[in-house]
Order: sequence, then structure tokens, then C-alpha cells
Amino acid sequence: MAYDNSKGPNAQKAQLGAPDRWLHCPKIGKVVENLFLPFKTPLCSLYDDQIEKRLQFHPQDVFDCPQVKGKKIGMWIDLTKTDRFYFQNEVEKNGCKYRKIAMKGHGESPSMEECEQFNRLCNGFTQENPGQLIAVHCTHGFNRTGFVIISYLIGVMDWGAEAALRTFAAARPTGIYKQDYINDLFTRYDDIEDVVEAPQKPQWNFNEESFALEESGGDEASTSHNASNGDARANGFKNKSTKVFADGKMPEVVPLEDEGLKSGLRRAIKDLIKYKRDGFPGSQPVSMEMSPDRNNLAFLAQRRYRMSWKADGSRYLIYIVDKFQVYAFDRDNEVFPLPRLTFPHRKEPRHITNTLVDCELIFDHVNGHEVPRILIYDIITFEGINLGKENFDTRLDCIRKEIHGAREKACAEGRVNKAKELCSVRVKDFWPIETTAKVLGDDFTSNVAHEIDGLIFQPVDEPYVPGRCDTVLKWKPPSHNSVDFKLQIRKVVKEGELPQYVGFLYVQHSAEPVDSSFAQMKATRSLLPYDGKIIECKREVINGDPLQGQWVFMRERTDKSLPNSLKTAQAVVNSMKYPIEKETLIDFIANRGYKGPAQKMKMPEQNGGGEGGGQGGQGDKRGQGGSRNGANNKRRDGGRPSDGHEKRPKVEEDNIQYDEVL
Repeated sequence: MAYDNSKGPNAQKAQLGAPDRWLHCPKIGKVVENLFLPFKTPLCSLYDDQIEKRLQFHPQDVFDCPQVKGKKIGMWIDLTKTDRFYFQNEVEKNGCKYRKIAMKGHGESPSMEECEQFNRLCNGFTQENPGQLIAVHCTHGFNRTGFVIISYLIGVMDWGAEAALRTFAAARPTGIYKQDYINDLFTRYDDIEDVVEAPQKPQWNFNEESFALEESGGDEASTSHNASNGDARANGFKNKSTKVFADGKMPEVVPLEDEGLKSGLRRAIKDLIKYKRDGFPGSQPVSMEMSPDRNNLAFLAQRRYRMSWKADGSRYLIYIVDKFQVYAFDRDNEVFPLPRLTFPHRKEPRHITNTLVDCELIFDHVNGHEVPRILIYDIITFEGINLGKENFDTRLDCIRKEIHGAREKACAEGRVNKAKELCSVRVKDFWPIETTAKVLGDDFTSNVAHEIDGLIFQPVDEPYVPGRCDTVLKWKPPSHNSVDFKLQIRKVVKEGELPQYVGFLYVQHSAEPVDSSFAQMKATRSLLPYDGKIIECKREVINGDPLQGQWVFMRERTDKSLPNSLKTAQAVVNSMKYPIEKETLIDFIANRGYKGPAQKMKMPEQNGGGEGGGQGGQGDKRGQGGSRNGANNKRRDGGRPSDGHEKRPKVEEDNIQYDEVL
């Protein structure tokens, strides 16, 4: 892959300090098979004032080390995804070729394409320069470095996987120590049934002296990130994921351990949703903004939309394979079997099969208890039929009839016992956008038993779009606009000043903070437990301007192991710079909202009932969620949307030809 290495280190980058766990990491290994010299990344002299002399390690030290005596290092391969460690000319002045293959790291082993690139590069070099050495490093010189060297021994020199692992470990003790890397090696080059167990993590890897995480793309991610991202994609059977479901509030639900089944389920939903990329395939909304660069608020004047509240819950795709085979997929694409959750067929005496729905899990506060509820708001496939291509009204009507309606019918007939179910299942209602003012009003928000942090605007006449969808909009009050960053706390040393700790905030795929002024926060003692984790932050407001203040910690995002993308973060900052106040939104909809064909969905009428139940049999008598005090609240105005204690908004059959679709 192309990589711009023209910038190099500077004094400001050097202030970020050495990578975490670098100081006591062994500097250089022994030569592997008379060809490869593995080592950790050297640091240029700009870092010297932060590192005790005996621990300093410069590029020249590699050329001068005893292991190289009598041999020439002819090529130097850098696997890191940053240019801040040393200058390229420090290598080239020794008559050595410098090559970079920037690899992600972060618990992700080198891809097949990256290994093939490495093999071609090294094989071509050795044929032209027999007897010369190839120096290879990542951040610490163990996992990524070992993986590509071993892939060369196997793929080019025809070694067995276990023998190659042992040889590298002998030259660079203890060798590869990440189980998911070893699993990937055996899956790719050997037999996963013969996989060997990884050694214990080396003692230097537990060093906390530097207090900080390495840069994005380093050899070792944080404990939380590595567990969730690395284990979630491991192909072997040794590792157990440390991911938790619903912030650990539902301990009965644990990650699926069968990696073969997990991989098959991921492929299945990827095919159903027609997603071409890796990772979580669910549709992702974008922030509503009204800036000079982008004004997607105008979409509400150009096409039909439905609107609903934005719950502060956890996002999941749920794949209903069959009875006793219901699986939830979180944002990291981790898979959780859902026990005691039944989806009976509406017309036939059997369970629904091959159905994929999009939902959020919330916890309603009812009579002092937290009651879990699944709110389904979209459907991609029903019984193998592609509903994702239909408009939103059709999809929502399917959820009401075939999912929620079928459960209600089965409960009424005694075929499903709500009290024994894992949690309740609801339809999340959407209304015409003219009801926005009522949904934002106190009557509505005070009667929703879970946290509301904004609105979702869903286009009616568009299919389900996997990944980022620029027409599905989320609006938050300006005070609630936030970005999910990866926090890395570092010791910053400036000449003539006392050292201080700074929280650097990273977006996805960045090897450096987005901008020194844009992505920093004060590293307080209370922030230390979140070092290396994904945190949600908002900008403090100073003199009415949110861009003058620092980022402020809101909460840890335990449901995510990756931060927002740069594009998403910039959109949120734009929404802070050009805020859409509640009054602006309501006024725009009232005066300029789409005035096309009459919308068929009616406001809900009071009806009562709704599915209760949950863990421990806790329930209430409301629809989407109980009132905050658990009472069976009466309607207080004649037409506001409610949180479910009313009849569902009806879709006229002449508008939605649902039965014909099925």
C-alpha cells in the first residue's frame, strides 16, 4: 500500500513519548535463517531527553549490533503505521534500502495481501542480493514482525507453521504471544485443529512506567480494545472473548465461543444485508448539520421522512435463524446467542426462520427496577424474503404484523410466557415529521422510562442501506453533540516546564491525534481508568461558543472498540459550530417540511396494553417503555405521540401493499 513517509518526526511528535511498553521491551533479536533481523522500532535522538541513556535505541544501533557482525543489512522494512519514530535517512545513510509496509496492528494480524507483498519484496531482494540481511520491525518487533517473517518461511521456503513459530521464538523470545495471530497463521497456512497455544505475555509487556498507550496501529492495543477487536475476529478455539452484552447488565447473555459458527453467522448476515465490506453491516445514520459545507437539514423539505426519538441504548442486529437459534450482533460484530427469546410464526405453528432485524436494547426504569426491552425499528429479511429493498413503511408494517403481532398473538393463546422470556420485544414507533414538536415536548419525554438524547429521521421511500447512510439523519440538542474517541494518555515534557499528562483523542485509522488543538483533553486522575478505551466526549461551552472549550469526558463506550471516523468527527464539530437548535428544527419542519402526497400514518390513539415482562418477570403495562414511576399513565393531551401505551400508527393498506410483497 502507498504510504507517505515524507513528514518524519519533529519536536512536537516526540512529545508524545515512546510507545507504551517500549522502554523495557528487548531491543533486537537474533538473525532468523540467515536472513531476517527482528527488532523493535528505534527512536531518533528527539526522544533522548525523555529516555534514560541505557534504554535509548537509535537506528544506528541496529547496524552496529553484534548480531550483524560480518554481514550487511541491505534492506530495512518498517511495518508501523506512523512516521514519528525516526528519520528515513538514518537508515539510508548506511547504504540500506528503506521500505515501508504500513500495517494496522490493533489486534488485527497482517492480511494475506500484506504478507504476499512482504514475501515478494523479500524474495526479490534476496535473489538480487544473496547473503545480505533484511531488518524488520513493528512497534515491539514480536507479533506483526513475527507473523510476516513466519509467513515467508512457510510461503516461500516451504516450512511448516509450528516449526516456523518455534524458530522465530528462539530468535526473538518469546515469539508471537497473541493467540489470535497464531490462530490466523494456522488457519491460513496449516490446520486450525493443530494450532499451538500462545506463550504467556512477556513480563516487559506489563510495564506501566510510561503510563500511556502506544500510537494507533501499534503492536499491542489496550486490554479492552485487543480483547474486543482481536478476539472478535480470531479463527481458532483457544481464546474466549471478553466482550459483554448490554454493559454486563444481562449476564446470562455471553459471546458465542464456537468460532466456526460465529464466522458462518457473520457471513450469513453480510450476505442477507448485501454488505461488501468487513465489520458490522448495520445502517449508520449521519449527524444533522446546517453548515456552509453541508446542509442535510434541507432533506426534510425534499422527501418523505418518518421521525422517532433517539434512545440512549445499545445497537444490535438480531438474526433469527430458528427456534433456540437467535443471535445478536453488536457494533464490533461480536455474536451473542440470545436464550429464552421466542419469535413464533403468525400463521403457522412454528418459529420464524431466516429473519434479520435492526434494533436497540434499552433499560426502562420501572418501580425501581431496570427492565430490558428490545425495540425493533427496521427489518432487512423476513423468512428469507428481501424486505430491505422495500420502503420504510412496508418494513415497519412487517415488524408490527409478523414480529410483534405474532408474539402478542402467541402470548394471548398461551404459547409464549412473557414472564419467562429473556426480555420484552417492542416495535419502535415512527411518526410523520409534523409531530416533532410533540415528541420534543415534556409530556412525551417525561413519560419515556429511558434516556432520550435526540431524534432519528428515516426516509420513507428508500431501501435499507448498510453502512453509512447519508439520508438517515440523527439530531441531537447542541448540548448533547458528542464524538467517540480513543483516549491515549501521554506524558508531555516541554523544555523549562514541569511534565504534564495530556489525554490525546484519536479517531479511526489515525496514527496521530487529529489535531493538537482539536483532540486533546486534560488528563485528570479520574480519567486514568479509561486510558486506551473508547470514550464519548462533548465540547464544553465558553461564552456561548463550544469551540473555545476543551473536550469533556461523558462516558465509556463499552459497546464499541473503534472510535468514530474522521469524517464523522468533523460532521459533529460542524454541528457544534453551526448548531441546529430545537426551535430551528421545529420551525423548519413547520414552514418548509416536505409537502408531497398526504402522509397516511395517523397519530396514535389510546389503547392500553403492550408487551411486558423481562428478566425476573418484571414488567409494566406500557407499550414501548414504562413510565418513570411505573404507573399506568393516562393521556394528558389529545394527540401527542406516546411511548407505546397507545395503538400503533396505522398504515393504510392502499398505500402499503405488504401482503403482496410477501
